[in-house]
Amino acid sequence: MSGAFNAKRSRRRPTINITSLIDVMFLLLIFFMVSSTFREQFGIDVALPEAQTAERREAEPHELVVTRDGSFYFGQQAVDAEQLRTALMHLLSTDPDVAIVLRADEGADFGSVVTAIDIARAAGGRRLVLPTRIEQEANAAAEAP
Repeated sequence: MSGAFNAKRSRRRPTINITSLIDVMFLLLIFFMVSSTFREQFGIDVALPEAQTAERREAEPHELVVTRDGSFYFGQQAVDAEQLRTALMHLLSTDPDVAIVLRADEGADFGSVVTAIDIARAAGGRRLVLPTRIEQEANAAAEAP
């Protein structure tokens, strides 16, 4: 009788309930969407030089730009040397340890870059960041169609 009983019993196929897995995936998606920061790129076109020893760093909000023709931009406004000095002194008076990102075009006059560095240091800047492109990324971008 036990054999007949086993033959009558239908075998249930094992199933995986993926409802909770879908819920977790949606929660992860929402988490990454909310925690991601979308940073708009600065509107001035500069070609950064390449460096083999460059490190990835989070972009700083205070950018000083030296263009190819030697013009200075702080924030998104064109400034001359005196306006730059005033803006940096005002910024550094509130937080002397704030990082200032100096983006200089690779074709910019070296004297203009040194002038920008001097102005930043004279205003009390202690942290000056000079961003570059990582050489492998620059080569890959140049080879892309």
